[in-house]
Amino acid sequence: MLGALAMLGGCTVQPLYHAGSTDFIVSTAPLSRVSVDGVDDRISQQVRNELVFLLYNGGSVDPSADHRASLAVSSSTVDIFRVSAPDGSTNITARRVTLTGTLTLTRIEDGVTIASETRSATASFDNTRQEFANLRALRDAENRAAAELAERFRIVVATALAAR
Repeated sequence: MLGALAMLGGCTVQPLYHAGSTDFIVSTAPLSRVSVDGVDDRISQQVRNELVFLLYNGGSVDPSADHRASLAVSSSTVDIFRVSAPDGSTNITARRVTLTGTLTLTRIEDGVTIASETRSATASFDNTRQEFANLRALRDAENRAAAELAERFRIVVATALAAR
């Protein structure tokens, strides 16, 4: 037991944005200095909105932003469960939406790309015989996948800025 405690004494694990003191305050200031470019479609906008909220903690971009993030997001939907009816028809009862996105983080002062990463996120949803319910379920699944993708992009940004 004493040996394990002695080994842990040399541990240097610390929060990603640790200020260097022993009070373990996690600073999010560097994340708020990243401006996020606008996008053109609904799904990309959903990812952008989630990412902006995560980067700025519900606030706004720091006026002295020194990095720019640009997003490119695509979506695909596949059937994951089919049921054959006695009459020979096939009913699709479950589907999955996958969002794949690329985030490019650029330093504003010199235009150097410091990170360019591709990530994906998926969400499943039930498919019924009601067309409106299916459209709503698809949109909800896209929104869930967008939130997950934005979280993955936040990690990309935080890691890239911490490596500087």
